[in-house]
Amino acid sequence: MSQGSATTRVVDARINAELWISFAALIRSYVAGHDLAKPVSEHALVDTGEGGHLTLRGGEGKTLELEFDTASGGGSWTVYEDDPGPDRVLERGKFEFDENSRVVMSDRRGKLELEVAAEAFTAKAFE
Repeated sequence: MSQGSATTRVVDARINAELWISFAALIRSYVAGHDLAKPVSEHALVDTGEGGHLTLRGGEGKTLELEFDTASGGGSWTVYEDDPGPDRVLERGKFEFDENSRVVMSDRRGKLELEVAAEAFTAKAFE
């Protein structure tokens, strides 16, 4: 293995990590916007997205979990009815960031801009 390919993988992993941080922040922002007109007791819960894992509990009794791997630039998502568990899966799929910072989602055609994909994932917990 050449030194160049190892360096490229490290750079790609760093870029993917930064994309994930931005993506998780966008999702948290959309959730906050969704909750603006609601009483605090009805606000959705979303974690920080650390470690390549993000959980969003929407106000509609759904939970969205995202798992992301910085080395590959890809991840998976699952929507659960209420609490996570194998018998509560409503839908699942995969996603990945491409070389232009766009998101490819397994349940959509084409590539989405980061903010559009974040909005699409947020909607899954509120539909």
